[in-house]
Amino acid sequence: MKNIFLLSIVLLSFSCKAQQIYPLDASFSTISNNAYLKDINNELLPFVGIWKANFNNKEITIKIDKIDHHYMKLGTHIYYQDMLFIRYSIKNSQGTIIKSTMNLNIENSNIESSTIFPNQLISFIYSGGDCRFGWGDVDLQLIDSTHIKWRYQPEGVILTNLNCPNGADTTIYLPETNNLVFTKQ
Repeated sequence: MKNIFLLSIVLLSFSCKAQQIYPLDASFSTISNNAYLKDINNELLPFVGIWKANFNNKEITIKIDKIDHHYMKLGTHIYYQDMLFIRYSIKNSQGTIIKSTMNLNIENSNIESSTIFPNQLISFIYSGGDCRFGWGDVDLQLIDSTHIKWRYQPEGVILTNLNCPNGADTTIYLPETNNLVFTKQ
């Protein structure tokens, strides 16, 4: 029985490879397959939470969640990464919700972190609404522990009946602006 136990441990140790851990700002070209881009310095945590701002008579609420060790695949390259995901709710001046992604599963939200920069700036990729309309970049920069600065720049999309069916919602709901300040709730 003791020999079977020892043999199991030896076989298990040979079959397991240690996962390489890199900081979030590691160059993608230098990471190994199945690597883990880890939030070693807790740079993502200050962004996590619920934030509110007002823009053009609308109340915008964003909820930022962190997922550790999120599975990623780029071509044939598989890796894991600590990431932030944004869900949002937008209310008109009467308090009626005009658009919300709050009910989506966190990993299905359409705004996810992509790059972390110095000066507490994180870039996100917004995949857009219907027919990818409004896709673009969202940048958040931490001002202090209770305020972040928002910048959203949508990219152009040519919509035709071939790539977007009639009746699709082509409204951009996110605030298209620079320097919008959100306050942590």
